[in-house]
Amino acid sequence: MNKVKLSVALLAALTVAACSSTPEKEAGAAGAMNGAGASTAGIGAGGYDESALYAGKPAQANSVVYFDYDSFAVGEKYRVMLREHAAFLAGNPKRQVTVEAHADERGSNEYNVALSEKRGNAVRDMLVLQGAAAEQISVVAYGEEKPVCDQHNESCYAQNRRAELVYGSR
Repeated sequence: MNKVKLSVALLAALTVAACSSTPEKEAGAAGAMNGAGASTAGIGAGGYDESALYAGKPAQANSVVYFDYDSFAVGEKYRVMLREHAAFLAGNPKRQVTVEAHADERGSNEYNVALSEKRGNAVRDMLVLQGAAAEQISVVAYGEEKPVCDQHNESCYAQNRRAELVYGSR
């Protein structure tokens, strides 16, 4: 009888071990497409896992939205990424994200702060529409104050017109 119990316990342990995922498996799955053509990056067996959301990428690579000159419209190419962040937030209600919004140096300081606030609010609104709770999201408008590039050319300006999602917790 003890051999039967031991066999059942061993079989259960092997089944659990075989079904568990490793970071390497999840990282390999990041960026995969489901049958509907949507990215499944960040989706783990038990829901969302922040490490899977960023698997195989630099910390900010998948959390920055860039904007066209003098615009606060979120481009179509960022919608899937924002949908993934919204699903992560919806599945993790204690997590907080700050949308740090920026502008390039052209225009007055007041104009750039107002424009970056509109950019941050546009990203926040998209996250909320996709299922994140408004209480989880704050917006900080930096205007031109924190450039990632300080050269005076279009390539550099384009890098500075951005909104970054920076995570924290409650």
